[in-house]
Amino acid sequence: MNSGENSSCSVNEDRISNLPDALIHEILAFIDMKYVVKTCVLSKRWRYIWTSLPKLRFVFYEETDEEEEEQDEEDIDSDLVQMRFVNLVNKVLSLHDNSDIHTFYLDAYRNWEITLSDMYRWIATVVSHNVQELSIDKGIDKDFEIPACLCACKSLTKLELRLENGSDLDHKVILPSAVSLPRLKSLRLNFGGFWFDDEKLTNKFFSSLPTLESLVIRQGGLNNMNLNMSFPNLTYFEFYHPVDQSNNVEVKLYVPSLTSIILKGYMPAIFFLEDLSSSVSADMHIWIKRKNNGKGVFLEIHAERKESYTQLVLRFLRGLHNARVLKLNSSFFEALGGSPDILKSRKLQFRYLKLLKLSVGLSRDSMRTIFYMLKISPNIESLYMRLGPEDSLDISVHPFYDEVKLNSENVGGLGLPDMAYYLKFVEIKYLKGSVNELKLLADLLKHATVLERVVLCSFSTKEELKQKEKEMEKFYELLLTFPKASTNVMISYSVSEVTTFSTA
Repeated sequence: MNSGENSSCSVNEDRISNLPDALIHEILAFIDMKYVVKTCVLSKRWRYIWTSLPKLRFVFYEETDEEEEEQDEEDIDSDLVQMRFVNLVNKVLSLHDNSDIHTFYLDAYRNWEITLSDMYRWIATVVSHNVQELSIDKGIDKDFEIPACLCACKSLTKLELRLENGSDLDHKVILPSAVSLPRLKSLRLNFGGFWFDDEKLTNKFFSSLPTLESLVIRQGGLNNMNLNMSFPNLTYFEFYHPVDQSNNVEVKLYVPSLTSIILKGYMPAIFFLEDLSSSVSADMHIWIKRKNNGKGVFLEIHAERKESYTQLVLRFLRGLHNARVLKLNSSFFEALGGSPDILKSRKLQFRYLKLLKLSVGLSRDSMRTIFYMLKISPNIESLYMRLGPEDSLDISVHPFYDEVKLNSENVGGLGLPDMAYYLKFVEIKYLKGSVNELKLLADLLKHATVLERVVLCSFSTKEELKQKEKEMEKFYELLLTFPKASTNVMISYSVSEVTTFSTA
């Protein structure tokens, strides 16, 4: 046989069919399940391969099937398309062989033909096949009862439930009385309009996850509860609830292995950390409900709430005393600085803190809080600040540097001599050129003895870019006249074009 014939044979050879089943399964995991099932007609080799897939991924698309593409949109029955998807899941699960199902992924938020009975049956099936990773994304218009079999799944290592409320009423998440998930390492709950209804069972549920390493709770789930959560192996915790509504929950977290925590939500959703022994990276972003004066300016925190907010924030910060990286937003700072007397009376120190990231508006109170944080963080090396948008500050009480007479003699005065011993780097973004910005920088330059670099970034629209560059040049020149504790500090500034204010 000549080389040409050898080449022809190589081209016609079915190499994919000769692959081991395990490798074919990995390839099929990237293909839409309805096409995976159709491979059964290729040959005898392929007839039953799809019935032993260890990874089952079902994604419902509102687009129609290929065979319906030639029809007009008004002729397409959306209910029929949804039912075909339900039938597909039923077929794949009912004909699956006795092998384990490693992963079950269901993304069918907009498929309302899927009933709770369907979901419960599918969950029971994959649990019986020793499922390890289970993820469900589904819109539901009634209470959801987490199946008892799921909460007793010995093989489960990863669980993701994303439930979106399909009605205007809040719904309950009902937990079973018995929970045993000895291998669960990752839990992600995203409940839009759903809430755990029983405090006792909720405490029991979160106390029955001995191997949990990652916990994410978003968009609800917890309300009007006092919870005690103990996770000896938890390294990552995230709580996110941006909805402006009553969310009265107090959670005590016992997390000695925690390394990363993100909390974003409205007060008074309160989390207290206990037994935190490891070094932590923390991102704290709270919102505080307040009134608008009708002119686009947000009013201060109600006077009667300032003291309680300061106490709550301080108690939480005390649990983060071992943090190496700390990120705080402007409302957190307002709450922290709401009662100066309480700050002075509480002993708190971040001796391991190296990096502080702040998103703030530079009111006089927030500036005092910044220096308070620097004072109690003796080993801090880097300070990143992102100043708030224009509409969050009353410019009439925060004038620009060229609207008042300033010089190196009368600016500053808020700083403390016993701070910033190790501060080397400062970056401030969205600089506007206000008096308070100049005062902050003057104090940092005056007291930071080993400061090496200061980076200032300002942004402007295309139309005002040249004018902003001139303003910032004058701001920079005035800043250079102020006394500096460090002889090696380099100061740089830039003005960039931006169309909208980013919140990233």
